[in-house]
Amino acid sequence: MAVLKFRLGEDRKNKTITFSNIITELIDDLELKDSFIIEGLREKWISYVGNILSAHSYPDRIYKKYLFINVDHSAYSSELSIHAADIMKKIKNDFGDTLIKTIKFEVKKSRWRK
Repeated sequence: MAVLKFRLGEDRKNKTITFSNIITELIDDLELKDSFIIEGLREKWISYVGNILSAHSYPDRIYKKYLFINVDHSAYSSELSIHAADIMKKIKNDFGDTLIKTIKFEVKKSRWRK
């Protein structure tokens, strides 16, 4: 479905709009930014926490600047909690320091990802 935006009271712009500007505006309009951030975090997760911890955890969602990490066992959740400050530092280096305020770890055993 195409969405047309009318900007009342604004002058028409008689110039070509770049694709990157359209995509950025579309991502903001459809509120997809957090989804893109989560996918980026999932791609880099192994570099943030290592092979073993990444096999037992993954970034699930961002809600009100909280990053929720699903973990399959409480022992891995405890280990990740110990390293939370280092993980946050790496995330802020890659994604900036305004997107995520803190990390929450949730132990979920059902429907674990492959």
